[in-house]
Amino acid sequence: MKPIPPRFTELDTEALCDAIRTAKTDLGKDLVILGHHYQRDEVIQFADIRGDSLKLSQFAAEQRDARHIVFCGVHFMAESADVLSDASQTVYLPNLGAGCAMADMADDDAVAAAIEEVGELAGEATVVPITYVNSAAVTKALTAKAGGACCTSSNVRNVFEWALRRADQGGAGGRKVLAIPDEHLATNTAADMGYDQPGDVVIYEPHKPAGGLTAEQVAAANVICWKGYCHVHQVFTPQAIDDIRAAEPDVTVIVHPECPRAVVARADLAGSTSQIINAIADAPAGSSWAVGTEGNLVRRLAAQNPDKDIRVLGDRPAACWQMAMIDLPYLLWTLTAILEGEPVNEVHVDSAVADDARLALQRMIDIKAVEGPSGK
Repeated sequence: MKPIPPRFTELDTEALCDAIRTAKTDLGKDLVILGHHYQRDEVIQFADIRGDSLKLSQFAAEQRDARHIVFCGVHFMAESADVLSDASQTVYLPNLGAGCAMADMADDDAVAAAIEEVGELAGEATVVPITYVNSAAVTKALTAKAGGACCTSSNVRNVFEWALRRADQGGAGGRKVLAIPDEHLATNTAADMGYDQPGDVVIYEPHKPAGGLTAEQVAAANVICWKGYCHVHQVFTPQAIDDIRAAEPDVTVIVHPECPRAVVARADLAGSTSQIINAIADAPAGSSWAVGTEGNLVRRLAAQNPDKDIRVLGDRPAACWQMAMIDLPYLLWTLTAILEGEPVNEVHVDSAVADDARLALQRMIDIKAVEGPSGK
């Protein structure tokens, strides 16, 4: 990974913004910039489209005119865009160091072992792996090869239901779901589906033999969850919900399903990033909201809805520090390098991996997202 040249880091904000605007104009229709909702304001202002993982994956798949796709997100998102784009297009991540700690919790060797081990423990019961889009391309590929699909927080319940639906009814024909890598998203989804009794959900711990599970546990379970989490959504607690309700009884608490089960169970509503955005946009003026998700998004929602009282749930910082690794100097460096014919920060997924990962992503895209947040 090349270091960023000092000529970009030495510019002030105004000069950086002016240069980025000029570069965008010069590249014209050859360029599209994608911005994830968790990105900082100074960067996302230059995005041609903003969205969550599902929306941006779909948009990337539709871009056939732009030769250069610059993804202001994290590494797994840029990989998905590369998988879904065609050979004439190149995907860039302005800072190749912008990864995802949760995606890193599920490395490919451990995932391959889990699919095999859980399958053996399940005996004749078919286990369908469902991998959150917040994962590496290799993990997505392994999922597809085992008959599974990706999901996002917008359509995870529908994907789980597809996995457990009979093959002659358009499903995957599974008896159990192996959910990778977010324990909380999977546990919350299972509870929404009625799998909330002891033994319905078990946790696969990748550093233990057979994930620390027995054949009896797997036989009784409907959902086997990989032990992984998003560090941003770990900061929210049931106590924070109790505190805000004590101070403001009329507040509505809405949280992301990556939050721990106890938090989601205590909240009024739970939903994906897009579901949170839509719920607040559609809420009446004067309503009050405490939002359990990434702080950049919450602050942006407050600015976009000045007729409502919107704040981050609790008083702990809720920031994706890896998303923040993409800044104005890195964005300008990437655009300038494209213009100069010496591109940097390209993301390329091996073609063999991409073929399988594309199948997992396409299955995800083909399964409809849930429109609104779930009530608790």
